[in-house]
Amino acid sequence: MSLIYRGVSYNAPDTQVSIEEEVIGRYRGATVARHLAKQAPAARVQGLKYRGAVVR
Repeated sequence: MSLIYRGVSYNAPDTQVSIEEEVIGRYRGATVARHLAKQAPAARVQGLKYRGAVVR
C-alpha cells in the first residue's frame, strides 16, 4: 500500500498476522477468549531516520 505523510510517499509493510483464539474460561455466563499471534512480525524497521539521524 502506498501512503503519503507530509508530502513524502512510502510503502507500508504488510501487516497481516495470523491469529489463534484460545478459550480461557467463562465470566458471568460469557465465554472469555484470548487472541494470540501465531508468528509475530519483526519489531524493528530498517532504515528509520529521525531528524536526519539513523535510529537503531
